Amino acid sequence: MSSRLKPLTALDVQRLAGTAFVGGAPGLQCVVSLNGTKSWRLFYRLPGSTTRRSMTLGRYPGVSLADARRLAHEKLARASDGADPKAERAARVEARHLTVAEAASRYLDWCLTNNAPRTAESKRSAFQVHLLPGFGRRALIDLSRRSLADLLDSLGDTPAMRRQLYLYLTHFLSWCAERDLVPLNPLRDLKPPRPVAARERILTDDEIAALFAQDGVMATIAKLCLLTAQRRGSVEAMRWDQLDLARATWTIPGARMKSGKLHAVPLSAPALSILRHWPKLEGPYLFGTGSLGQRPYTGSSNGMEGLRKALGGPDWRLHDLRRTAVTLAQRQGCSLDAIRALTQHTSSGVIGVYARHAFEDEKRLVVAAIAAELAAIGAVGPA
Repeated sequence: MSSRLKPLTALDVQRLAGTAFVGGAPGLQCVVSLNGTKSWRLFYRLPGSTTRRSMTLGRYPGVSLADARRLAHEKLARASDGADPKAERAARVEARHLTVAEAASRYLDWCLTNNAPRTAESKRSAFQVHLLPGFGRRALIDLSRRSLADLLDSLGDTPAMRRQLYLYLTHFLSWCAERDLVPLNPLRDLKPPRPVAARERILTDDEIAALFAQDGVMATIAKLCLLTAQRRGSVEAMRWDQLDLARATWTIPGARMKSGKLHAVPLSAPALSILRHWPKLEGPYLFGTGSLGQRPYTGSSNGMEGLRKALGGPDWRLHDLRRTAVTLAQRQGCSLDAIRALTQHTSSGVIGVYARHAFEDEKRLVVAAIAAELAAIGAVGPA
């Protein structure tokens, strides 16, 4: 078609009064509008297709005739390889306008069906607190290794959060790169922060006895963490409809478990006593005091600060209670398999795939053993 045309010169294009193919590149056309504005348009076909497609290459004279021919040859080469140059440009335009917040929203939605519920929620929380306030409005493709390294370095006083955020960001940006939202992961060559040493702190017998002498929401949550060996988040979100006090069982839905699996937790006599005497709020949650039980308890930071002061300032955290509970169970000679079942630390590998025994009776023995140890140190009455 236009390849057989005599190529127009720059002067010819300047004098054009109407739309015309300019030659020098197949399908290249100079479009002249009614008001005399000129722009470049390229017609092309993909291999195996009879459909003629078109795309703009910019305005004249900002894009000169020589530039238009160069661009046309580049696009035609891409089309001959089977790639649609117009679609590629649209993708680049989308990437240029795609913000970090928009990309993070897509990623977090993907996480909802590809991660355990607690992991997906942990990522959402980490992004909302640390990433989006400073980076949410930026274009995703403008994220640099230096800016992300500065963000991670700012968390130097919280090394566990710094390492967790690094892992979350690395996966997020790899996910973006796999979908061509960014050309590559800017964190690819950034060394990960050092792993945080695992805590070994357990409460002493005197600290446990002092804890059980306290009253209030935070003290009660802490007591139940110790009596059941469950995580703080599960206890804070405890609902009345999860409790079967007649059968002494607390059923935690999979959405509240790190594993994503439903978990039946037996309740010892001291735990039952606490729950039977706990006042009911208007809502379904036991400890959602700020919302009258309509939402889970969220005041653990301030609550723990007040509890530590009441106990004389001991350096322990709520997760230390889970470790302490396991230690108390071991004192009573409970098997590791039964303890793993209660804490839902499943076996890995082939054993984890085929071992499906629920250990319901054994779990009940573990919580009874914890209660027996607490009774021996005077924290609770005899079972």
